[in-house]
Amino acid sequence: MIYNKEIQGRFVNLKSITLDDADIEFSYQIRREAKNCKTVGQLAASLEEQRKFIQWQIREPGDYYFVVTNKKGERIGLIGVYDIHDKTGEVGREVNDGSSVEAMEAKVLLDEFCRSILHLEKITYVIYLHNKKNIKSHSQRGIEMKKTVIRNGIECAYYEREADGKDFATLRHLLDRIGDKQV
Repeated sequence: MIYNKEIQGRFVNLKSITLDDADIEFSYQIRREAKNCKTVGQLAASLEEQRKFIQWQIREPGDYYFVVTNKKGERIGLIGVYDIHDKTGEVGREVNDGSSVEAMEAKVLLDEFCRSILHLEKITYVIYLHNKKNIKSHSQRGIEMKKTVIRNGIECAYYEREADGKDFATLRHLLDRIGDKQV
């Protein structure tokens, strides 16, 4: 689905991915980068396959996929919420070539979108067990793994949390402090 507004933060913006050739090529290339390809799920075999996925995603109810841009307007990442039903959505499809602050704000902005725009009550995550960095991040935020599941033939950790923003309050505060120091 397309969200027609750009979501603006202090360090990054989120805009719905489009069929623009630059969006298609960016999403195809960043997902294929060595540091990302083992954690993002199924890779498109070609640019044309990536275009078909984006075409499907744009029409799919309950599926929002965003390009993350820095304040210079450069594409630096992707993030999404999908499989939305019964006030629950799964967050993922995340890859980011920006700084840690930019990656952090992309997550915070998506969480705010889930709560304020979509009015979700629960957020789920499915993370490959070999993605130790993301597993550690969830643990540090106090999100407990509920069970293991198989996704794309790979064992994954399944997380579920209330969409109350509590685990993002500290991150939002940190981002505000960093932004205030830059002014």
